[in-house]
Amino acid sequence: MTRENGLEKLKSKIRIDFVFERGKAVRSGNLIMHYFIPEEGVEKTHVGVGVPKKSVIMAYRRNRIKRQIKAVIRQREDDILGLLSPGFYMLLYKGKYSVSSESLLLDFQGLLRNFRECD
Repeated sequence: MTRENGLEKLKSKIRIDFVFERGKAVRSGNLIMHYFIPEEGVEKTHVGVGVPKKSVIMAYRRNRIKRQIKAVIRQREDDILGLLSPGFYMLLYKGKYSVSSESLLLDFQGLLRNFRECD
């Protein structure tokens, strides 16, 4: 996910907590995107992916869903960079058990559409 064109991984616990405390959220299907866009100081788009243990108990299923979401992000990278301004974004999967990649792609497209309508 890390490239020179502005898409970075969101790894810092401090930044992730900051997104949840001060940011806003948009939902589409089983995906929720929490985001925080600071006034200045950020040059790249930082994206993180998470699957709560409360939603999907088994670790191998959580990891599989995270891999599927990251694949969708790689597929739609140009749309993400064109639509999302530099800031911090955290994608969460709030569904149950397993999901198909097609369903995730549709939810992600709806998420981007809802984000565009909010801002």
